[in-house]
Amino acid sequence: MIRWCAVVLLAVLGLTGCQGDEAPPAPTFANWPASLNDFRFRWAAEPGIDLVSGPAVPLRAYLESYRIGQLTVDIGATYPGFDRAVPELPAPKPDPPAQLAAIRPVPGVERFGPPGPFYGNEYFHILEITPVEDGYRAYVCDGLYKIFREGDERERDERGKYVSVVKYASNHAGLNDVNGMKVWRVEFTNTPPTADAPAMVADQRGPNPAPAGDVFGPWRITGANDYAWGTSMDFESTSDERIDGARRISQCSDLLPHWRTERDANIKAILETPPTPEPASPGWPQA
Repeated sequence: MIRWCAVVLLAVLGLTGCQGDEAPPAPTFANWPASLNDFRFRWAAEPGIDLVSGPAVPLRAYLESYRIGQLTVDIGATYPGFDRAVPELPAPKPDPPAQLAAIRPVPGVERFGPPGPFYGNEYFHILEITPVEDGYRAYVCDGLYKIFREGDERERDERGKYVSVVKYASNHAGLNDVNGMKVWRVEFTNTPPTADAPAMVADQRGPNPAPAGDVFGPWRITGANDYAWGTSMDFESTSDERIDGARRISQCSDLLPHWRTERDANIKAILETPPTPEPASPGWPQA
């Protein structure tokens, strides 16, 4: 009897121990892919730019959706309202305008490798949101250097390790960012609210990494690119634009939360364990 009780006690203790050792389920959020559970976006802006209401909200939703579509290789993973707010890619033809040629992630292009999982953070900083004739023009710093993924199995020193997507992409696609940094130009317009595109709701901040519903509202993206504007025969290349482009890169280098030496170190790093992301900022409301 004593031996039987001891066996039962050991079995119970063993079961309890196993249950205690089980990892808790990963948190899940509306409209947030499971492959990005350990990845978050962080935003900042120049003084006077409101990140949580007005034109910054569809801008945030657009650039976050764009990156999610790229990382997951799934346009369906973008936020609600993306399909309505962002035009389809133009039909294949010679020399399309750059601002429309890749206004959505291009299907079948694994720019950052297979679809995840991904770890760490992407940092955005809004330099300008300026009224123009048909809406707004924004320039946004984009730091990709602290987004990590599993290394390439073909590279001996990367097997079972984690590398920056900037390093991964440059090794596979010949990409050549400036220290893991880009400057986006995005143009967008505000249309009258409709039943399908209601008016915007202010104060879009909160603990969630993705919006719970459609935050594009009546806004429409009319053009976007991170390297050029216009066609190869007619790129927007006035002297002022060239000077401003160099100035913006320099501004971004100073404004992103990590100095050039830190950005370079992240790009070159081969990590034993994936980085823990900082929380989404300003994030999105729960509902």
